[in-house]
Amino acid sequence: MYRQSFNLILKKNLMTAAAVVFATVALISCAYAAIPDFTFIHVSDEHTNSGPTTAATIADLSALSSVTLEPYGVNAITPSFVIETGDMTEFGPKNGAWDLLNTWYSSCKLTRYRALGNHDSTWRSLSPEMTKLYGASYYSFDKFGCHFVILDSAGLQDPRPVLSPEELDWLKKDLARVGRECPVFVAMHHPLDCQEFSGIYEVDRLVDILHPYNIALVLVGHGHNVRHSNYDGIDMVEGGSAFGPGKPGYQVISVLNGKLRVAFKEQGSPVAAHAMVEKPLAPSAARYPSISIQSPVERASFTDCMPVKAWVDIKAGEVKDAYVEIDSDQKVNLTRQPKGSFETEIDVSKLSPGAHYIRVCFAGQDGVTYHRSTSFYTDSARPRALWRAYMGAASKSRPTAAGNTVYVGTNDGSLRAYDIKTGKLNWRFRTGGAVTSEPLVVGGNVYFGSEDTSLYCVSASTGKLIWKFIAGSPIYSSPVSDGTHVYFGAADGAFYSVSVSQGKLAWKNTDATYNIEVKPFLAEGRIYYGCWDAYLYCLNTSDGSLVWKCVGKGSSEGTAPAYYSPADCGPVVCKGKVYVADRKYRLSVIDASTGSLTSYKDAVSAVGLAIGSSDVFLRKTDGALVKVDDAGKEVWTASVSMDHLPAAPSEAGGIVYVCSRSGLVSAVSSTDGKVLWQYRVSPQSFVLSGIGTSSNCVFVAGTDGVLTALKI
Repeated sequence: MYRQSFNLILKKNLMTAAAVVFATVALISCAYAAIPDFTFIHVSDEHTNSGPTTAATIADLSALSSVTLEPYGVNAITPSFVIETGDMTEFGPKNGAWDLLNTWYSSCKLTRYRALGNHDSTWRSLSPEMTKLYGASYYSFDKFGCHFVILDSAGLQDPRPVLSPEELDWLKKDLARVGRECPVFVAMHHPLDCQEFSGIYEVDRLVDILHPYNIALVLVGHGHNVRHSNYDGIDMVEGGSAFGPGKPGYQVISVLNGKLRVAFKEQGSPVAAHAMVEKPLAPSAARYPSISIQSPVERASFTDCMPVKAWVDIKAGEVKDAYVEIDSDQKVNLTRQPKGSFETEIDVSKLSPGAHYIRVCFAGQDGVTYHRSTSFYTDSARPRALWRAYMGAASKSRPTAAGNTVYVGTNDGSLRAYDIKTGKLNWRFRTGGAVTSEPLVVGGNVYFGSEDTSLYCVSASTGKLIWKFIAGSPIYSSPVSDGTHVYFGAADGAFYSVSVSQGKLAWKNTDATYNIEVKPFLAEGRIYYGCWDAYLYCLNTSDGSLVWKCVGKGSSEGTAPAYYSPADCGPVVCKGKVYVADRKYRLSVIDASTGSLTSYKDAVSAVGLAIGSSDVFLRKTDGALVKVDDAGKEVWTASVSMDHLPAAPSEAGGIVYVCSRSGLVSAVSSTDGKVLWQYRVSPQSFVLSGIGTSSNCVFVAGTDGVLTALKI
């Protein structure tokens, strides 16, 4: 009797469950059937000012009405908006490119949604223009029952792609608002499989956020290819190029009767003939399984043994393999526990000291591997790291230590002040744009520039505003001072001298014609700086008059001279010579009195000055740090696994410090080039700034949002 009753109850419960599932499926079907038919256009890589082709492509799409998607035998309805996935300009707003592109689109009645590309962000970022349009360089909107996310993958004032922590935190909140079933379209410039990211972990941080949601499509550009690929279960289409080379055109993206179709239309073609994607807009029944990692907690520290504990919502019998990848290098198997978790312990004492990441992987019987990533640190019983502060925002500002405080700028528009001993945040000053400059401390005040066009002077102890000077153009340049005046450059090429005490203008020089983002160098009544117009400038500090200007060696070679300007690493002056590296990785050696190029070296991305001598330190593109005397002779060479970053070496207390792009800090003896120690401050995220120094520790800020203090 009991068994019969139990079976009856079970049968009723199963019928109820089936009814719930059926009803849920029916509701989903009805929901997607209720999404209206619509069409939009995906345009990428217009590269305005690269030729007339882009204008013709825009004119072509402006004339669209209904368009035939030939591979699918359907007619898409008239488009209602355009998404542009970056490289809208060739060289930022130079030569009116931004205004020209807007003029070309003025005859197009479609609403435009834009994403930044590396060409829009490297030489003079269009981030301020995007902020005026959308409130930030990343944003979202809702149309036709779908959600659209526009991400900024372009590095700020740098060609390397970066997904900043503040952007990813925003994305988490944004997607949580729309729910798991709503179709989501994501647009960004760099493909998920782009090899220019700092590493796999950088992209994992994004896809881990996307996986739980109904990502209908990711739209990308950058490669000028017309292709469809599937990245970890996410459909991705690359939009070709509006200007070429090859066959310029754009993608037509159509939703008809709940089905998504994408086809590429060549400029001038009457139909969209290149098939890309055809699938239901509703989420697939085979959703990406949920993976949770209980241990290690994000950014946790371990000295010897690290427990790993994770869950996956694949049935136990369907998990073919479970393992952990460490830094995409080592593999450790996971064991399933009776309560369903997968666990192991990893001896991290043999890992290099500092930041690492793991990828927890589960291979299903279907042959597909699912994963989730997190980061951690290894520290010995006597750790090199004194403290770490998670700022929650990317930084490319070199930290400045003064007294008991270290100051650093962040891309979310803040200057932060931390206790030098504990890493406690003392205060935070917010501006209206990114703070990329190296803070300058003079007396009891801190001076720094902001992308919001202002130079700020705030109290070093309280962060209270003393004064601000409005330059009228974004300020990425780091200020320098002779004690009475502060000197800095702006994005329109203007160079300023303002009084230290009140911020009043002393003089303004307008000889340069484009963005100045470097830290200038003061020497004997003159100031030296590079500009993204191909020239290095020398001015008199007394009145701002031009003494000379010299074209950088890299800019003197071949076409597009401004691309290779001596403009992303500040110059140094020593023994009557100016040393400056350029984007073509040439080191120009210039006579400081005449401005004549006297010699040059190849394969140099940055230069720093040796303290108390006539030597300089060269950051080489082959991974070496080289000390060179004033005759150009190499004193020593140290192999420190560096790269092409334009971040200058820093010297303090007889030690030279450099950091690789992925966060490996090297301390090298200034005397003989011996590598004294190394420490990794970032789990593959870029470190784009130089290293700040004090008497007993150094400071490094990364695009992962972490400020690290290391003892010498």
